[in-house]
Amino acid sequence: MTGVRSKSLARKTGINIVPIAVYVAVAVLVTGGMYVWDLSYRRQQEARRRPPEPEVLARNLVENIVGANTVRAVTVDREKKTVAVTFTSVLFKPEKPKKELRDLLEAEATLATQAILSQMRDYGTVTATLVHDGTTLATATATRGAATVRMTYVDARLKD
Repeated sequence: MTGVRSKSLARKTGINIVPIAVYVAVAVLVTGGMYVWDLSYRRQQEARRRPPEPEVLARNLVENIVGANTVRAVTVDREKKTVAVTFTSVLFKPEKPKKELRDLLEAEATLATQAILSQMRDYGTVTATLVHDGTTLATATATRGAATVRMTYVDARLKD
C-alpha cells in the first residue's frame, strides 16, 4: 500500500519522497558525526590546556636546571604547601676542594629551589635533597620571601 501511495503522490505532485528521505537521513548522520567529532576535539583541547600536576611540574623545573633524569623523587603536600624534591647532583666531583664543592652544591640547590618557588606560587617551602651515588650530600630549604637557601651538609666530605 505504501508503494501505491508514493507512486500516486509522485504522479499527482511530481515529487518523489525516496530521494528526499535519503537526503534527510544522510544530513542527520553527517551532522551527528560532526557534533561527536567536535565534542571529542574540544575535550582533547581542554585536557591539553590543563596545567600539569604539581609533582610533574616540580620534576620538570628541576630537570630543566640540573639536567635530564636527575630527579629521583618529588613529594608535594598540598595542605602544608610544601614541595620536597630529591635529585642527583651533577656538579659534585669528590676531587674538588671542600669550599668549591659547597659553593657548587649551594648554587645548584638555589637554582633548583628558586625555579620551583618562582613557578609554583601556591607553595611556600621547597626542600631539596642532593644525592650522589646513593649518598645524601646535603639538604637545602628555601622559603618564599627568604633571601637565601638554608643548606645543611650531611656528607662527611662537606662538613666543617
